[in-house]
Amino acid sequence: MKKISILLVSIFLIFPFVISNSYSKALPPGSGVADVPANVLILLDKSGSMSISSYTGANIGRPQSIALIENTGNYISNNNNQLVGVDHGSNARTAIVQKRVTYSVRNNNCSTNYGNTSILHHDGHIYFSGKRTHRSNGTLCRVNTSSGVLTQIKGGFHRNSRLTIKKHNDVIIVIDKHSREIFLYDSATGAKKECSTSGELRNDIHNSGYGNGVRFTVDASGNLVFARSYYIKKFSRSGMNCPNNSKFFQSAYFFDIRNSTAIASHPTNENIIYFTSSSNHALHKVTLNSSSGTNVSFTQERVGRYGRLGGNYNPTSKSAIRFNFPRDITIDPSLNRIFVAETNNFSIQTFDLNLNYHGRSGYRAAQSRMSGAHQAIQSLVTDSSLVSSVNFGFGYWSHDASNTIWYSYYKRHNSYKRCRSYIGNPSWLTASHWLARYNYWCWKPSAGGLGYTKWDTARDQADPCDGQNCLKVKVDRNGANKINNYIKSVRPGGGTDANTWATIAEQYYNHKSESPIDKNSPCQGSYVIVIGDGDWYNQAAAITKTKNLLKKKIKTFTVAYGGGISPGGIRAFNAIAKAGGTDRVIKADTTDQLKAQLGAAIRSVIADKLAFTAPAITATIEEGGSLFQAQFKYKQNEEWQGSLTRTAISKEGVVDEKDPSNWNASDVIPSPGSRKIWGVIPGADYKTDYNNYTEANSLLIQSQLGLFGNEVGDYHRDTPKVAGVTGNTRCSAKGDSVATIADGNDDDVKGLISFSRGQDYFDYDGDCLLNEIRTGPPTVDKNGKIITKGRKRYLGDIFHSEMVIVGAPSAETSFSSSNQEAYWRSINNYDAWAKSLRTREERIYVGGNDGMLHSIDSKTGIEKWAFIPPFIMPKIPLMVNENLNNELAKQKGGTNAIYGVDGSPVVHDMFFKSPLGSGKQWHTILMVPYGRGGNGFSVLDITKPDKPLHLYSVYNDHIKNTVHVMNHLGTHSEYEYIDDTYSIIDMEESITVQDNYNNNNSIDDECKADTTTSCYESKTWTFPVVGVQKSDLIISINNKIEKNFTVNIASSGKTEITLPDQLFFQANGDKAQSQDTLIIKLTRAATQSLSQNLPAEYNYRELGETWSAPRIFRLPNTGAGDTNILDDIYVAVMGGGYGGRNDGVGSALFVINLEDTITPGKVEKVIEVLDDKNIDIVNSIPGSPVVITSDTARGIKFTGALVYTNDFEGKITKFNLTNMKVDAAGSAIKLYDQSTILSIEASKENGRYQYHSMDAGIGKTSKNLWLFSGTGDYERLTFKDTKLDNIMFGFRDKFYPKFHSPQRSTTILHGLEKCMDTTDDTTGVKCPLTTKAVSRKARATKDHGWFIKLPSSQKITAEPTLSNGLVYFPIFEPSVSKNRCSLGLALICAVDDECGTNVSKQLNENKSLKSQTVDGEVFTGKTCKAVGKGVLSRLVVFANKLFANIAGKSEQEKTDLVVIDTGESDIDSFRNSWRDVNF
Repeated sequence: MKKISILLVSIFLIFPFVISNSYSKALPPGSGVADVPANVLILLDKSGSMSISSYTGANIGRPQSIALIENTGNYISNNNNQLVGVDHGSNARTAIVQKRVTYSVRNNNCSTNYGNTSILHHDGHIYFSGKRTHRSNGTLCRVNTSSGVLTQIKGGFHRNSRLTIKKHNDVIIVIDKHSREIFLYDSATGAKKECSTSGELRNDIHNSGYGNGVRFTVDASGNLVFARSYYIKKFSRSGMNCPNNSKFFQSAYFFDIRNSTAIASHPTNENIIYFTSSSNHALHKVTLNSSSGTNVSFTQERVGRYGRLGGNYNPTSKSAIRFNFPRDITIDPSLNRIFVAETNNFSIQTFDLNLNYHGRSGYRAAQSRMSGAHQAIQSLVTDSSLVSSVNFGFGYWSHDASNTIWYSYYKRHNSYKRCRSYIGNPSWLTASHWLARYNYWCWKPSAGGLGYTKWDTARDQADPCDGQNCLKVKVDRNGANKINNYIKSVRPGGGTDANTWATIAEQYYNHKSESPIDKNSPCQGSYVIVIGDGDWYNQAAAITKTKNLLKKKIKTFTVAYGGGISPGGIRAFNAIAKAGGTDRVIKADTTDQLKAQLGAAIRSVIADKLAFTAPAITATIEEGGSLFQAQFKYKQNEEWQGSLTRTAISKEGVVDEKDPSNWNASDVIPSPGSRKIWGVIPGADYKTDYNNYTEANSLLIQSQLGLFGNEVGDYHRDTPKVAGVTGNTRCSAKGDSVATIADGNDDDVKGLISFSRGQDYFDYDGDCLLNEIRTGPPTVDKNGKIITKGRKRYLGDIFHSEMVIVGAPSAETSFSSSNQEAYWRSINNYDAWAKSLRTREERIYVGGNDGMLHSIDSKTGIEKWAFIPPFIMPKIPLMVNENLNNELAKQKGGTNAIYGVDGSPVVHDMFFKSPLGSGKQWHTILMVPYGRGGNGFSVLDITKPDKPLHLYSVYNDHIKNTVHVMNHLGTHSEYEYIDDTYSIIDMEESITVQDNYNNNNSIDDECKADTTTSCYESKTWTFPVVGVQKSDLIISINNKIEKNFTVNIASSGKTEITLPDQLFFQANGDKAQSQDTLIIKLTRAATQSLSQNLPAEYNYRELGETWSAPRIFRLPNTGAGDTNILDDIYVAVMGGGYGGRNDGVGSALFVINLEDTITPGKVEKVIEVLDDKNIDIVNSIPGSPVVITSDTARGIKFTGALVYTNDFEGKITKFNLTNMKVDAAGSAIKLYDQSTILSIEASKENGRYQYHSMDAGIGKTSKNLWLFSGTGDYERLTFKDTKLDNIMFGFRDKFYPKFHSPQRSTTILHGLEKCMDTTDDTTGVKCPLTTKAVSRKARATKDHGWFIKLPSSQKITAEPTLSNGLVYFPIFEPSVSKNRCSLGLALICAVDDECGTNVSKQLNENKSLKSQTVDGEVFTGKTCKAVGKGVLSRLVVFANKLFANIAGKSEQEKTDLVVIDTGESDIDSFRNSWRDVNF
C-alpha cells in the first residue's frame, strides 16, 4: 500500500525521491452563490466639534518614567523624551527649569531627544540620560532647575546604552543594561567612579532588563536590589564603593516578580519591596522574612486590575483600583507616598505605603475625536476579513456651504467684511483673489452645491466637492486602499446638517450611470454608515432621503460617536436608523468602541451577503487510510460551526463512511466544564492544570482581553444603556441568569469566557438560558417527537488552517552529505531520543476561529486541550456585538464571527537550549501563524503532548505602530515605532493652534505665519519626526507628488519643511475654508532607521497578516564560506503576509531565529522585497515560500537554503540564505542577497495578483528547478472585465542550484517575453524546450518557461499541484449569466510541467472538452475539465485520483467533493512536489 502522511509542512522519507502531498485546503465562504461584494459608503462628520479632545488635568502624555521633587508632592514626568513638571495636588503643570513647565534639550553634549531618557531629581538638579541622535553615544547630564545651567557628567556611553538612574543619599547610581557596567557619581563632591561587573552581578544586570532599562532599586541600606526572572536578589554596596559581584540575598521562587516592570524599596525598611507589573496591571508589595540568605520566604499583597480611568475615578477600596500598563514606580520618603506612572492611562497614581489609593494626576487622552475616527476607519480598511467582502467608499459632511458666507467674507479688525467690497467688482463670484493689502485670500463661494452629480476623473473626487461636503473615494474594489491613504487628511470644520450626508448618499446610489449598485446582482447589499459626534439639524429631510434609500434596499447605519450627544440627539440618530432599516443607533463613546462598533456593523453586512454560501471541507489523508476532514457550516450572526471528522479510505481512494473507527470531533468534544483551555495569563500559571481560561480567573483574563483596547461589550444589562432602547435588557428578568446579569461588563467578561468554553451566553436560541450548552436543533419525526438530541456546536470553524499530525519523532538520520540536517541529527543522538518517545500519542494540531489552537487525539477525535495565544486573546472581545441582542429581531441573540487562529501550524524537531530548560536537548517545536487572525505567531514546545510549553509570541499592531512580544515567562513587552504617514493636522503648528482654539473658542481666527491665533498659514511647517532628510520624504499635495520642497534642521533640532506654496490650517471649524490636502510619507528605509524605540531584534514593523506558513531549516550564521555546521541556527522563513493593501506592510521575507533565549522571537533578518515602482499594486507576499535545502533536493552542496517567493506585484524573488561564496557567474555573493528572477507584468487592470503559493520540482528533461503559479484576485473572484488577463505559468531557474546576482539590485532578470505563450497548445508543438514553431534563435530567448492565458475573466483559486510530470490548476470562471449572484464554473486544468501543453482532456477520459454539461447546462469552447459550479480548493493527488473540495455544487454524488481520475499511472518520481520532504 502506498503510504501517505499528510502534514502541513514537509515530511521526511527514507527514499531519495518524493511522493505527492495529499492535502486540500478549506474554501472561503461567499465564493459560491451570492459572492458579490457589498457596497459600504462611510460618511464621516467633519464638524468643528470633531476637534475636541476630552480630557482634564495636566497634559503629561504617556509617562515612561518619573522623578520626584521630594517633600513637595510635585514630580517630573518623561513623556516621549520631553520632561514635564506637575503639581500632583492641583493636577496642573508646574515650573521645573527656570519657570518652564516642560524641558527638553538637544546639543552635542546632552539631549533628552534620544536614548529613552531615564530621569532623577536631587538637590535642585534634574539628572537625565540621553543621546543627541540615535547614532550618538549615550550621556549622563544634569540641569540646574533654578539657573538652567546644563552640565555633562559623563559622556561616551555606548550608542546602544540603556541607562537607568537611581540614588542613595548623595550618590547617583547609573546602570547600563547594554554594557552591564555601573557608574557612580557623588553629587556633593563631584567624585566619579566606573565599576566593571562580573559573575552573578553581571548576569543579573542583563537578566533584570525590561524594555530599555534595568529593573533595579536601592534599598534603605544602600544595597542594589534586582528583579531577576523568578527571584529578588541583592548585592551589597556602600558610599562610592563598587558593589560586590556576588549576591548576599536571594528570595524564594517568586512567580509574579518575573512580570515586574519597575521596582522600588521602602524608604526605611529594607525588607519591603514594591513593584509594578504592566502585564498584570497591578502594584505589588513584598515583605521579605529575612534581610540575608538564600531561598528567603516572603509574603505579598497585590492591588489593581486592568481598567481605563474615567473622569470620576476615585477608588474607595483596594478592589476598585485600576491600572492600564503601569510602568515606573518611585517613592517619596518625606511623604511616604508611592508614585506609579501609567502609560496608557496618561496618568500618575499615588498610594500610601500600605497600597491605599491617595490620588491621581494627568489625563486620559489627548486624541481628538477626528484622530480617533481616522484610526478606527484605518483598522477597517486594512482588515482582510472585511476588505475581501466589501467595496468601500468614503465621504465627509458638515453643513451646506453653498449659500453661506464662509467663502465670501474676510475678517478685518475683528469684524467681517465682504470680499466684494474690497475687490470692487462681481468677479469674486467666479474666482479667488489675493488681497495684497491684507495679505489674505478672498475665496470664491462654492459653486457646486450638495450631493453627487458626477465623478471628476481629473481630481479623482466627486463633483461637487468642497471643504465641507464631498464624496472623496467612490465605492469600488480599490476603495479600501484609497481610504487608507487619504483618511488622515480629513480635518474638522463646519456644522452638522443631516441633509448634507443624506443628499450625498441618495444622489450617489441613485446615479443613473455611476451608482456602485450592480443591477444584475440581486444578492448584493448596499449600505450607508453615517458617523456623527453631535446633535444635527435638518432631521426631517434626512429621514425622507433615508426612507427613499431603504425602498431601494439600501440600509443606513447611524453611529453616535464621542460621548457628546444629547438625549434628544440620540433619539434623532435612532430615528434615522429605524428609517434606514437597521433598527437602532450604534453608540461609541471612544476610539476603541468606534473601531469595534464599525467592525460589528460591517460584519453584519457581510453576514447578509453570505446567506447562501455552501459549507466547505478540508481533507487530509493519513498513513493507514484515514481521511481527516475539517468542515464548517456558516451561521449568520453566530460563530461558525466547526467539525473535524475521521473517515476510513482505501488505497484505491474509496471512502468508507461506515467504518467503526470513524469519528466526529464535535460529537466527542468534552463538556464545557471538562475542557482544558489555557493561555498565557499573568497571575494564573497555565502549567498547573492547563485550564486557566475560566470564570474564576475573569479579572486576570480581562486584562489580557483589553490588551489592544478592544473592550468587551455590555451585552446583557439590567437597565437600558440608551434611553428607549431596551434590547440589552431582554434577559434581565427571565432565563437562568437573572441574578448574574448586571450593568457594566464584568458579567459579560465571565459570559464571554463561558461562551468560549461552550455555553450559550449570547443566547443563540433566544430562550435566555445563558448557562446551557450550545447545541444544534434536535432531529424530530413528523409528529415533532425528538429522535436525537441536537449535536454540540461549540467547536469553532477551521477555515484556512491546515492540519498537522504529530506522533512519535520520525525525521530522517540517513545522510549522503554533512550539509544535510539528517547529518546534524545523526551526530546529536536523534535516534535515541526518538526511540524514547516511540509511544508518543498521535495528535492533530489545527487552528480554529474560536481563537484556539486545538490538540486532538487522532485515534478518538477527543480534544485534549485548546490553547488561546496571548495576542489572539485580545481579539476575542470582537465577537461581542451588543446590537445583536435584539428583542425585535427574528434571531434574538448572536455574535460576530471573527478570525482567530487561522494560520497553519508547522512542526519541527530541533536540538537547542530551550529558555525553559537547561542545556541543549531535542524538542518538538510547533509554530503557528495567526493567518487572517492577525499579524503574528506563537511558538510552543509540544515534546510532551499533554504538557505543552509556551516559548514566545509576537504580534505587530500596524495601526497603533507597536510590536508586542510575550516571552516564555509571560512577560509582555511593547516596542513602538513611528508612523509612516502624516497629514497637515500632525504638524506642530496645527497642533498648537488647535490647542489655542480648544482652550479659548473666542481666540482671534485670522490666519498668520505664527501660532498665536486659531489659524496658521505659511510655506514652512514643523514635521513631528526629527532627524529627517529630504530623501526620506514623499510629499503629495492634492493627490499630486510635490518634489519642490526643502528640509531644514532648526536650531531646536526639529525638522522644518518648506513647501513651494502657502498652506493653512484653521482650527475654528466655523471659519474653515476649502483646504488643500497634504500627505507626507516616510520611505521604508527612513521609517525603520528613525524608529529608535524598535530594536532590530524585534523589527516586525512590516509583518502583515501571517497567511504564509513558515518553513524551518538550519542557517549558516556567518553566511558565505561558513562550513562550521555546529554553530548554525534554526530559523523559520515566512513571507511578510497580507498587508491589507497597506503600503510597506507584508512586502518582505522574515528570517526568525528560533533558538535565541535572550531575545525570544528575535528577527535574524528582515529582507525587504524590492518594489517595482512601475507597478500600480501595493505589494504583499501572502503565500508560503519555496525552500530548497540539501535535504529537499539531490546534489545540493550548500548549507542553508535557497528561498523563492511570489507576490502581488507579479514577481518571483530568489533569496540566498546559504553559505555559497559566489554565484553562477563567479561573482561574490552575501548572505541575504536577493534577485528578482521574473516579472509577469502585473497591474490592477490585468488583475495578475499572486495570492497563492507556488509549487516546485526538478524537471526530468531540463534538470532545472521549475516554479509553478497562477494569478487572479482571490478577493474578487466573480469580478468580470475584458481587461482582466490572468495566467497560469511555469518558469525555470536556469541558474539553480546556484544563486545569480543582477548587476543592480533593482534589475529584473526576466519578463514573460522570455517564456513561450502556450495558450492554444494541446499537442506540445510550442514546448519551450523543443518547439520548432519558432527559429532556434528565437526559441533560445523563450525557453525560460511557458504561460497560458485564462479567458472569460477566469482566476486561479488555489496553489497548483505538481504530480508525475503534470501541474494541476483549480480555476474559477464567473457566471456568464447577467445575474452575478449565480454560481460560476469550476474547472481543472492539467498542464505538462516543462512544456506548458494543455493535456486536460486526460481528465475527461481523453474525450473532447469542446462541449461539457454541468448541472444540466451545456458549456462549449472550454479547454479545461468542468467539474461543477462553485470554487475549488487545492487539488490532492492520491491513488491516481484528484480530490478537491468545492464550495458550490459538484457533479458527483457527494456534492461538495470532486473526485476524478488523473489519467496517469501511480509512479513515484523525483519530478514531484518539493513540499513532501519532511521537516
